[in-house]
Amino acid sequence: MLNTLYKRNFKITLREQKQPLMKLDFHCHTNASDGALTPHELIDRAKSYDVTAMAITDHDTTKGYEQVKAHASEQGIQLYAGAEISCDWQGHTIHIVALDFDVENQPLQAGLESIRALRWQRANTMLDKLAKRPNFQNHDLKSLLHQHVGEGVVGRGHFAQVLIELEYVKNSQQAFDKYLKKGRVGFAPCTWPDLAEVVKWITQAGGIAVIAHPAIYKFTSRKLNRMIEDFKLAGGQGIEVINSPRPTSDTIGMVERANRYELLASMGSDFHRPEHTWRGLGWLAEMPASCQPVWQAFKTPLQCNTQT
Repeated sequence: MLNTLYKRNFKITLREQKQPLMKLDFHCHTNASDGALTPHELIDRAKSYDVTAMAITDHDTTKGYEQVKAHASEQGIQLYAGAEISCDWQGHTIHIVALDFDVENQPLQAGLESIRALRWQRANTMLDKLAKRPNFQNHDLKSLLHQHVGEGVVGRGHFAQVLIELEYVKNSQQAFDKYLKKGRVGFAPCTWPDLAEVVKWITQAGGIAVIAHPAIYKFTSRKLNRMIEDFKLAGGQGIEVINSPRPTSDTIGMVERANRYELLASMGSDFHRPEHTWRGLGWLAEMPASCQPVWQAFKTPLQCNTQT
């Protein structure tokens, strides 16, 4: 029944549209964190993909956004402040996307700085663990890692790129499966701030807190619902409903949850690298008409008609 209702709403959205649909993407990354493109290159790519409004949501930093506000405006792209913030919920790492907040808010920026320090602590532990393996002892892993990170925010994705460069794996998925995920030799835990604390940082900065890619956590339905309830209790306002080019069973489930918990619905590709061809900027399904889109709560409204 839910699938039928979703398809019906999807068709109505298309039928009622009066002007060409905008392309929106409120979750993507630059090399200010673990993306491959510079902020300017990302905006240029978004322009070539006809993206008209977006948020750069680098991991635990706003530097990518800050570098290209003027450039985005010159390219005719409406750019909103964003960040993807790591936090803990009952021992699980959860990512919360912050949207449309005051970038100069000091408590938020102090919180992001503290997480960046935690990331380097984890990275150094990972380096130590990998360096003890005989097959890595002939490589200067630390130097290679710093080359890939540059001035960005270190993440496991950078380790994956090092492993690809050294030809130990062919792609990022193999790097995580063989070396970087929990239970593998290169994995190191990190004690992130609590989910409620991160939500507080965002909302006190005037922003909108959104649960990123909720299906990726592989929770049972009941456990995901408990996390959403705690998120909502902490003041969280949104959930990513659309993460892929086509409606999926995950989409249907998140639409239902957005409505059940009265959460704003967001959409984002989680774009990191051009070679990840399954994640194109703005390459996303339409927002179902039954949801309240997150952009309706932005302080500066979108400039054109959208997928509402």
